[in-house]
Amino acid sequence: MKKIKSILTLALGLAIAVFIVGCAAGKSTSSETAKVEKKAKEKAYDPRGVWNYSVQTPDTDSYGIMRITGDNGLYAAVMETDQFGTLNVTGFTVVGNAFSGSIEVMGTTANIEGSFDGDSMAGYVNMGADSFPVQGTRKSK
Repeated sequence: MKKIKSILTLALGLAIAVFIVGCAAGKSTSSETAKVEKKAKEKAYDPRGVWNYSVQTPDTDSYGIMRITGDNGLYAAVMETDQFGTLNVTGFTVVGNAFSGSIEVMGTTANIEGSFDGDSMAGYVNMGADSFPVQGTRKSK
């Protein structure tokens, strides 16, 4: 029962993270959007590779590997988790250094959002009202 609660909490946290990122992106002005697009064109961040990550939950931390593939701003991500097996990240997007997407965990959608900084990433997994910190490092390109 405790494991199911942890899973549901994680999935709920992922869902909230993606929702928050979507809301924040929707509130930008056209001049802000133009500045972001210009900066992205100048030096687009390439997130491809294998990333080790951990998600901090109240009960226990969850670890895994996120594989990011693709090119030219069109990326796909798969998360290999220690508790739930392999999860496809749907709607995975990278804008500048920010990323977002969602996963299905035991029938519940969880959203993930964050940003890359070189070979590091940090963000949140949002699931319902719960939000869990996620952090990681690139293992290989």
